[in-house]
Amino acid sequence: MENLATLTILLPGLGALAAALTYLIPFQRALPFTKPSLPHHIAMLFTTGSVLAAAAGAWTIFLSLQPTTYNLQPFSLEWFTWLALPTWQVSFGALIDKLSATMLIVVTTVSACVHVYSVGYMHDDPSRRRFFIYLSAFTLAMLLLVTATNLVQMFLGWEGVGVCSYLLIGFWHHKATANAAAIKAFIVNRVADAAMLVGLFLLLHTFNSLTYADIFGQLAQAITNNESRITNHDLNLIALLIFVGAMGKSAQFGLHTWLPDAMEGPTPVSALIHAATMVTAGVFLLCRLSPLYEATPAVLHLVGWVGAITAIFAATVGLTQRDIKRVIAYSTCSQLGYMFFAIGVSAYPAAMFHLTTHAFFKGLLFLGAGSVIHGMHHEQDIFKMGALRKALPITYGLMWVGSLALAGIPPFAGFFSKDLILESAYMAPNGAGVPLYLLGTAAAFLTAVYGFRIIFMAFNGKFQDDSKHGHHTFEHAHESPLTMLIPMSVLGFGALASGYLLSAMGHLAWWQGAITINEHHTALEAAENIPWYAAYAPLLLGVAGIALAWHFFAVHRNKAKQAAETFTLAYAISLNKWYVDEFYNFLWVRPTAAIARLLSSVGDKLLIDGTVNGTAAAAWAAGQRLRTTQTGLVYHYGFTMLAALVLGLGYILWRSL
Repeated sequence: MENLATLTILLPGLGALAAALTYLIPFQRALPFTKPSLPHHIAMLFTTGSVLAAAAGAWTIFLSLQPTTYNLQPFSLEWFTWLALPTWQVSFGALIDKLSATMLIVVTTVSACVHVYSVGYMHDDPSRRRFFIYLSAFTLAMLLLVTATNLVQMFLGWEGVGVCSYLLIGFWHHKATANAAAIKAFIVNRVADAAMLVGLFLLLHTFNSLTYADIFGQLAQAITNNESRITNHDLNLIALLIFVGAMGKSAQFGLHTWLPDAMEGPTPVSALIHAATMVTAGVFLLCRLSPLYEATPAVLHLVGWVGAITAIFAATVGLTQRDIKRVIAYSTCSQLGYMFFAIGVSAYPAAMFHLTTHAFFKGLLFLGAGSVIHGMHHEQDIFKMGALRKALPITYGLMWVGSLALAGIPPFAGFFSKDLILESAYMAPNGAGVPLYLLGTAAAFLTAVYGFRIIFMAFNGKFQDDSKHGHHTFEHAHESPLTMLIPMSVLGFGALASGYLLSAMGHLAWWQGAITINEHHTALEAAENIPWYAAYAPLLLGVAGIALAWHFFAVHRNKAKQAAETFTLAYAISLNKWYVDEFYNFLWVRPTAAIARLLSSVGDKLLIDGTVNGTAAAAWAAGQRLRTTQTGLVYHYGFTMLAALVLGLGYILWRSL
């Protein structure tokens, strides 16, 4: 099993490496009778096959941890020692417990589906070989992150997913918008990661270790013995700085601006980023560090409020966006907010439960959106769609599955996990989570509205684009190939069944030992003390949201337009994403650009260029003057030599007297 774990983690990297080697082998020369696409097919075979094999290994490990099968105990591996210092060392290896095993199946399953889907979606792209290499490298970085035994390896995987996301978001680098989105994602995450890096240094200074086991052991001992060496101030600062890093990766309010723009990359990239890799890293890290956050209740309270604000903020923005992928992107922000406010009320298992179910239905929604875009010849504006249910019947049915799961309608997966988060907030001690519950319940209503706004505007009613190009696009709309539909169906099954299956496993007790579980959350599993109105309000509001979406976007679309014209201020705020980007542009971008222009004109052009060019000009002027001494006349040179000889002899005679 240890060898299987190592192989599972490294397989995507080996596939990416093998695919990269196809650039070094001259296939066309070695095999002159083959098609030019052979290297692309070989690269896709290496990468997709390796990730599928990794998914099989991940499921074997996950099922082996079940008490009803092999009853495998958690274990850790040490591959090699990277740093060995007198006071501490850093080893590379793997920690396999129920938390990392859950992440293994989430990452590899969704990644495998995305790889297979991309075979059809990227079929005509001339750079698809590079695309598949990036995808597999992305998967490897995430696997190294979630299975790390220490925070150094975790941080390397953390930065690895950042680099891969930059490469994939800007994959179509011929588009200026894709380049801008990639740079934006990279810079926003570097700001967050700078805070996180400071937090890791403080953690090392405080505990003299960055290994999870050492930190948790010292922390438990310090709390038990009331040790003064580790102060609450130090712990709060460390927890806060690491949380800022998690905010960047998981796109929480304030550091969320990069995630909606990340849809500039190919749609499979959006599915992988939003469902299983980069954005889930922040949630995973806070759950992994649950003992630290349980020791810092003030920071934990902040985590809950940031998550709740993100959930309601992103839900309001999703109501008015026109781009089908952008609506789903803001849905990701909102759902990540749910996970963070679950952590904020110490419901770490509920956060992980929702992370798992969300991976399936959000991956399905993004791949479904890609199927619509593929069938509509790259059209992404839902205001230019409609009546697609006959042309794309399988995609239509699967989008219903994903949207019902997103809205939290039983028996779909989102119902089990989202309701558990809201119930956990409501049952938090001393009523501290009730405001979060109210915000989350309001977000649940808005989620149902914008989720089914996509369904009713894209698939129902009449086709809305009256232009000649629009009619041509609609007439040629077609269902996606099996390479795209099969992965969507797999994720559709996960969106339908994962909530029930994890509930049957005992979703709270399942992570016992891997993350902190409070007593009141363990008791919550039986749902004995939850008032009926708190338990059923999210479901009822979800149904009401679907009904409202049907009324406004399927039956009476003109009423939605009238509402936008009536509530112009609210509509403008939502459409312009609360003007957060404009605020950052005013606060940071414009002043930074002005300072850069000043430094460029004064520092670069005047001082640096002036010094270099002035030195060159002085040397040139001196040369111009000296060149006049070179006349080319023999008697001038003879006279100069005679004068030099006389002066030299005179100097020698003077020195001898």
